[in-house]
Amino acid sequence: MSQLEAARRLEVTQGAISQWVVRDRENGEEALKTQPRSGRPPRLSPDKMAKVLVALEARGPEDFGYEDQRWTTQRIADAIARLTDIHYSTSSISDLLRQWGWSWQTAKRQDSRRDEASIDYWREQLCPELKKRSRGAK
Repeated sequence: MSQLEAARRLEVTQGAISQWVVRDRENGEEALKTQPRSGRPPRLSPDKMAKVLVALEARGPEDFGYEDQRWTTQRIADAIARLTDIHYSTSSISDLLRQWGWSWQTAKRQDSRRDEASIDYWREQLCPELKKRSRGAK
């Protein structure tokens, strides 16, 4: 089969086929296998990354000085910097979240005046008492 025909069947350029043939001739079939991509290595080693994940999951945002249980990309970046002295931008944290399999979550909207203690008191004390009184009034 010609290089042109191979290129058509594989839907690649004839130049790509030519490069593959040269690699095969010079270094054999091993040279045709996919090679790791070049690029900047990760700033956190896999070992440090595992430690960061354990710390984030075990400690939570309150342990890092935040008043609530929400992790934001900025808070995660700050926590990583405190734990490792390695600084990430918030956009890089978004990439890490995808790598970790973490998902975006939206906090439930809640009135800032909501008083859980008053709600519990109503539910447990007042409401049953009012029900008793209404039954007795009939």
